[in-house]
Amino acid sequence: MPSEERYFGEELFKTAPKGTGAFLMSQSQHLVMELFESRIASMQRFVAMTVMFHQMGSRVQNFFPNISFGYFGYRMDRTHSIMRIATTASPVSGADVRDRMVELLLRHKIQKAVTLFSRKYVEWRDAKYGVNRSRGNTPLSEKSE
Repeated sequence: MPSEERYFGEELFKTAPKGTGAFLMSQSQHLVMELFESRIASMQRFVAMTVMFHQMGSRVQNFFPNISFGYFGYRMDRTHSIMRIATTASPVSGADVRDRMVELLLRHKIQKAVTLFSRKYVEWRDAKYGVNRSRGNTPLSEKSE
């Protein structure tokens, strides 16, 4: 049964308990909107682009025989085109990509800090116990004997 709502979420707005904020209501509709975008809206864009390109191809097919007295022309159904055009939305939203980039940057900063602490600890330990890396990992007290 098709919806009679004037806008998406109108029924939710009318039946929501008093004091329910707009943000909470929009959060509850997030999954539905993601599913709509990834399924319905992308299919609508694909069909619209397919119809538009078919109409353009049909006009070109009919144009050339008319201006060349039938010498030039082609059948659109016999022509193979290797041109590919991205007509649907990305399966990953821009917000997801942004969040992933922030997460990767944070992981990189943490890894740099861990590496720095590890290096400084080894330098401190070697200085404290007299290990000279140029002569091996043996403390200086053992080398002098």
